[in-house]
Amino acid sequence: MAVDFKAPVKDIVFGYEVIESYDVISKISAFSDFSEDIVIPTMEECGKFAEEVLAPINALGDQQGATISDGIVSMPEEFVEAYQKFAEAGWASISLPTEIGGGGMPIVLSGGTLEILSTANLAFGLAPGLSAGAISAINFHGSQEQKDKFLPNLVSGKWTGTMNLSEPQSGSDLGTITTKAEPQDDGTYKISGTKVWITFGEHDMTENIIHLVLAKIPGSPEGTKGISMFIVPKFIVNDDGTLGDKNNVSCISIEEKLGIHASPTCVMEYDGSTGYLVGEANRGLSYMFTMMNEARIWVGGQGLACASGALQGAAQYARDRVQGRPVGMSKEDAKNSTIIDHADVRRMLMTIKSYTDAMRYLMLDNQLMLDLEYFGDDETKAFGEERCGLLTPITKAWVSDLGVELTSIAIQVYGGMGYVEETGVAQYMRDARIAPIYEGTNGIQALDLMFRKLPLDNGQAMQRLLGDVNKVIEEMKSSTEEIAGLAEKLDVEVQNLSEVTLWLGSRMLEGEIVDASAAASPYLKMFGQVLGGYYMGKAALLANKKYEETGDEYYLDKITLSKFYIEQLLPLASGYTSAVKAGKDVLYAMKAENF
Repeated sequence: MAVDFKAPVKDIVFGYEVIESYDVISKISAFSDFSEDIVIPTMEECGKFAEEVLAPINALGDQQGATISDGIVSMPEEFVEAYQKFAEAGWASISLPTEIGGGGMPIVLSGGTLEILSTANLAFGLAPGLSAGAISAINFHGSQEQKDKFLPNLVSGKWTGTMNLSEPQSGSDLGTITTKAEPQDDGTYKISGTKVWITFGEHDMTENIIHLVLAKIPGSPEGTKGISMFIVPKFIVNDDGTLGDKNNVSCISIEEKLGIHASPTCVMEYDGSTGYLVGEANRGLSYMFTMMNEARIWVGGQGLACASGALQGAAQYARDRVQGRPVGMSKEDAKNSTIIDHADVRRMLMTIKSYTDAMRYLMLDNQLMLDLEYFGDDETKAFGEERCGLLTPITKAWVSDLGVELTSIAIQVYGGMGYVEETGVAQYMRDARIAPIYEGTNGIQALDLMFRKLPLDNGQAMQRLLGDVNKVIEEMKSSTEEIAGLAEKLDVEVQNLSEVTLWLGSRMLEGEIVDASAAASPYLKMFGQVLGGYYMGKAALLANKKYEETGDEYYLDKITLSKFYIEQLLPLASGYTSAVKAGKDVLYAMKAENF
């Protein structure tokens, strides 16, 4: 049987302290009262909602999924009811600006709530998650009229939003989209084309769906420079806010998928649909990145959520399952032993738990930087944008890849029982597998890091990040003997990352860009592994301080997890050095037909 979900509230609250969120957020006047007094009750209430409402219908959603009949997509009845409770409780708007009807909390607060909600029921969380991105895009780039017409009901959760990018012939290469936007005399546009992979493109949980659609106006420049963004509602919204006629928007099919079965992935047909231009023509792709950057951080969080949920079940099973006699244990002691006493099972559980801590700190810090980018003053805004640029591809790719790997390890803890659906852990692995693919594949994230983010400010952005890492190392060296020993190990990996980064920079200056592209994915993995060590070093320092103040064993465990990560997982970073420096030749040595 599946294990009842428990929200990891204490771990999340600790994470906010690790990234020093309260100090950083205090620099933003709108969030000056952000503190544990807000975070703790928010996470507790969110946890209660997730445990009581969302987690109990997670397996049901996986089994029943969304269904389609005559273009109408139906959700399980329990999901419709859960969504209404979700919207009424205000979880859809907690981190949205007050001026558009939101709760006015910083984005970083949503990091904790999204983890809790997504761990309890990932498929459910995709609907409000996409809506949040649509809200940001309209709020930042739409006209006042568009904000007044569409935002109130999106913010309240009465409506949901989507992003429509991909087409049958155009996935990651958006420059090849063919969806057309014909201008009309009344200032609207007629949108015609087919969009694929549209999450919650059609459903019956809300009365209206607001689609943000990328299309090209006739005569616009070729490629990505000619892309515009349009608001295309399922139902036309009248000037007084009431719903008018059904727009010429239809869902022609939904995909049969490996996981997230209760999240309808739609093929959308726009047949002369009425659309409204957002912002300026031909700037749609830059506007869409407002949604995409937020979404990419959140997708990394989905990997964290699946790993965290799988860990809960695996740990409980390991504590309960009697199997074999652990090496070194007497027959008498082994009578009361369970598989958690086996060293290899311990290793698997420690691997998942220490990684999930590192993943959580990275994701929260990334969102904290997004708060600075959006709401800080000129100086803090620039820093937030710079740091967010470096962290986002790593959060999306490294964390989502680990989500797949760690859920697989959780299945291994169960053994054969993990491979059957009864325990629920298999669903986490199936649900996790999409995260490395959508919102820009992880290979694309690696290229983004290599060719767009590392060169920022002539490489100085990277140096400033490494400078912050080295400050933590120096602080660790002045701590306890145990933590000082960890500092030495972290220092080795940071120096190696720095040297590899310089080597890659020199290759690109020499024009060896294919070599650099071949190195992109292993380099991102190396970078993520080292950043994980940085955050676990910060966690060890904080945990040591907290333990001295409280004597709470919880903080000793946090030091143990940091030690395990830095001693046993962090060294994997150096293992990528050879792959990074191998270059392109071996990748292209075989003929395509010989694979």
